[in-house]
Amino acid sequence: GMIDFSPLTGMKRKDKEPSRARVLTNEEIRNLWNALDPQRTDIDIYRLTKLALRTILLTGQRPGEVAQMTWDQIEDGEWWNIPEEITKTRSAQRIPINPMLAAVIEEAKELKSDESPFVFRSTRKDKVAVSVGAMSNAIRRHREEMKISERFTPHDLRRTLRTRLAELGVSDVVAERVLGHKLQGVLGIYNRHSYDTEKRQALLRWEQRLSEILGLSEVPNNVIPLEVRNA
Repeated sequence: GMIDFSPLTGMKRKDKEPSRARVLTNEEIRNLWNALDPQRTDIDIYRLTKLALRTILLTGQRPGEVAQMTWDQIEDGEWWNIPEEITKTRSAQRIPINPMLAAVIEEAKELKSDESPFVFRSTRKDKVAVSVGAMSNAIRRHREEMKISERFTPHDLRRTLRTRLAELGVSDVVAERVLGHKLQGVLGIYNRHSYDTEKRQALLRWEQRLSEILGLSEVPNNVIPLEVRNA
């Protein structure tokens, strides 16, 4: 029958969940990268899941887009072309393949299946991509083994890269294009530049900084990267 008053009258709306602000420290990045070494057997994470997580940290792309990477999206070993149908913004995205990312893809190639189009295929079915849930579960289950005390998610790796690009002096416009965000307002309407060159420069700077964090190269103490600040 009909009621005189809504049963929701007087109920308070739940406060909006605050946006996450988790960014990994240098030590956490080192511990994570080492834990994601596909040759390590003491941390029991599927090798392709490890490589997918490394790819998020290297490129800053959304976990779902990384999971859906296919071999035919890779152009001449130089570019990863993400089609519009799998991006959140419904706009195609083009990511440069720099040396550290190329190494990850080469390691994935060693595990390639002729039955699967996916670079990071599922453990269960060849024709299915690794899921974002599988990546999240791998972190949740093995975070303590990674020697990382504070909780984090695959998406936090994307935020970590964005923060580090800002620290490196990469302009907001270029950094946002690296992440695949659309430019807003009039800038988005009239500026149709691809930013391919600038994205490559920015991610090269990040790979260099990551190498320094991992102890793979020395940190120059007398060089200021002006070329990226002017990108």
